[in-house]
Amino acid sequence: MSINYKTPEYFRDFQCLGADCIDTCCQQWEVKLDRAHYKLLKDKMSQDEAEQSLFENYIHINEQPVTGDHDYAMISMASTGMCAMLDQSGLCTLHAKYGVEPLGDVCAFYPRVISRCDHDMELSGALSCPEVARLCLLTDNPFKFSRFNVSCLPRAKDYPIQRELPSNPFNYYAQHFKSVRNTMLKLLSQESYSLSTRLYALAGLANRISSYYHRDCVTQEMKSLDDDLKQSLHEDNLKGITEFLNQDSSVNSIALIVIRAILEIKTTQFPDEKLSQLARSIYKDYQQDVSVDNSISSAPIEEIQSQYELWRSQLPEVVVNKIEQYFTRYLANCFFREWFFTMPDVFTYVQMLIIRLAIMRFLFISHPDLRLLVGKLESADEPEQTKLMNELDSMAVHLVYNFARSVDQNLSFLQIIYTAVSEQQMISFDYSLPFVRL
Repeated sequence: MSINYKTPEYFRDFQCLGADCIDTCCQQWEVKLDRAHYKLLKDKMSQDEAEQSLFENYIHINEQPVTGDHDYAMISMASTGMCAMLDQSGLCTLHAKYGVEPLGDVCAFYPRVISRCDHDMELSGALSCPEVARLCLLTDNPFKFSRFNVSCLPRAKDYPIQRELPSNPFNYYAQHFKSVRNTMLKLLSQESYSLSTRLYALAGLANRISSYYHRDCVTQEMKSLDDDLKQSLHEDNLKGITEFLNQDSSVNSIALIVIRAILEIKTTQFPDEKLSQLARSIYKDYQQDVSVDNSISSAPIEEIQSQYELWRSQLPEVVVNKIEQYFTRYLANCFFREWFFTMPDVFTYVQMLIIRLAIMRFLFISHPDLRLLVGKLESADEPEQTKLMNELDSMAVHLVYNFARSVDQNLSFLQIIYTAVSEQQMISFDYSLPFVRL
């Protein structure tokens, strides 16, 4: 059977902006380098004395590889946090001189993510790239897919497949992956309902099916899956959830406590990251008593809760709708790119995703620039309103791509979050509601 090359329509024509990008992807991370490209780079860079020095100082064989040849070596960042191979314009000197041939897959293909799902070859983009975040968050329809041509890839042959669905016919978790993911994307696409309704519907569905649909599940347990998937999309289900959520729209302090604890860890371990800087400035605004220290933990939850609810209630409908649009598109990208199949069950993935989203919603609604923008919006004429809404778009892009860099693509930090919420027994449907209500 032929392969279907599938990508979100907004990502089909992605092009790196190079020197015109508002940031550079070549910073902060340790970059994996496979064995073949390590040897190619070593050969190329040994021909120039300055390049050979760069190679010896910043490219090292990985003493504890996880995937063998794929992470055979690592490219470390310089003391500035930037890749030492960059020129003054922030562009890669190796790419400029040698092209993509000797570059490792990470350098050559980022922010592209390629996965094989049955007969679909899927191309998605990492939101840690500002341009991918812009294309994704501002698209009219995040659920529309189109065909891509491998000729658009940096290397049309031997391109890296980051994950692949097992073909074992007795792996029922894999066998039903596409139908479950498609249903979740359909649920998410019901944009006539609030984002909170759709999130709670996703959590409810994931919770129901995870009792029998999980890693190592067996076919005898799968009889209810189709019924549960269909029921989740039924209009009565979504209307019932909406009515339930409308009974109480207040913010639960449990979610705020967890978010504060997670961000305190982030700002302590990674104080120089842009996300940490934003978090510190936000909690400083929440800290009413200037006589105490300005640490995140010193901001009282009661003050955060009342102030956050006030700021949220003051958002005009046009801003609320835009915020829901941004995060709907963020979620669509996550479901398509990340694959819940890598987790032990669907609910674990969905609950972790809801917590990540709650952190971003909190940061965005608490953002001091958002309050200034909303204040100007009330008295602005139409041209000024258009300008302010464009600024809102830029704020969303800035937050999402920095969050993706600091959290979504920081596996060690995600493990810290998972361990913390697991120890508090929050990988439970009972704890979905507090995060959904944010």
